[in-house]
Amino acid sequence: MSDRFNYLEIGDELPRPAPAPAAEERGPDSAPGWKPLRLRAVEVIGDPGTGVGQFAAPTGLAVDRDGTLYVADSNNHRVQRIALNGDVKVYGRPGSAPGQMWGPVAVAVDPTGQFVYVADQGNNRVQCFHFLGQCRGAIGGFRSPSGVAFDAEGMLWIADTGQSRLLRFNPRNNQFIGGMDQAVGIVRPLSVACDHAHNIYVTDGATSDVTRYTYFGVRAQALGEIRRLADPRGVAVDSQGRIYLAEAGANRLHVFDAQGGSLLTYDSPNPRLGPFRAPSSVALGPNGEIYVADTLNQRIVRLAWD
Repeated sequence: MSDRFNYLEIGDELPRPAPAPAAEERGPDSAPGWKPLRLRAVEVIGDPGTGVGQFAAPTGLAVDRDGTLYVADSNNHRVQRIALNGDVKVYGRPGSAPGQMWGPVAVAVDPTGQFVYVADQGNNRVQCFHFLGQCRGAIGGFRSPSGVAFDAEGMLWIADTGQSRLLRFNPRNNQFIGGMDQAVGIVRPLSVACDHAHNIYVTDGATSDVTRYTYFGVRAQALGEIRRLADPRGVAVDSQGRIYLAEAGANRLHVFDAQGGSLLTYDSPNPRLGPFRAPSSVALGPNGEIYVADTLNQRIVRLAWD
């Protein structure tokens, strides 16, 4: 069992159950050698509360290149940094002063692993922290920002939800260098993710859709045109182009292929732990780990491909 699992005193390491019957699988069943995709739960992090390692409505997630997990612990008005060895560092406390937070909902780590950006939604700003916890400043001018993500060029995308736009920010010179808005169909952006092919994926609360754009705002694909989605929230994309969606309204993780075809859904770690409840974020680790913010269960669930 992992040190992190021990530290949070969840109990024994999760067993390797057979895939839940509710999991939906898609593939060429008649193809020789075809093996269905399956996910299994390998770790549960956190439980309800206000202490270190506990959560109250965990929302945004990020994982750095070393596998350290960052959690926007929204109703505790803080971010928790949870290392693989179980060490936890807390950023922020309730308030509006520099370094304080009110309802943080998203977090992103820059490609160097040195700086952490937090969508401090209640304070209408994005704050920057050094990974050791010192506040390094804030970016203002937003209205209820809900998502942050770095692209392949090290630029930060910010979902400015209340102003129906995405902005691209250069952290090297603290300048905005582009973005997109209602002209390309963005209404209430909630989450943003970037792939290595210079695409950006946006979940929109007004359209209940996930749309892929180029960095220049050219609309390429909308998952909702293929399949109806139920309150899509956090989105992530892996190196194979698979799209991972926290589908809060359906209480599940939904995985799509690069063309938007449904690969599988996953809604319950195992019978003992029960089903997801309004999952709101998903993040991918450096070795293919999948982290889901199981928001109303006040925990983070780590999944792996079986």
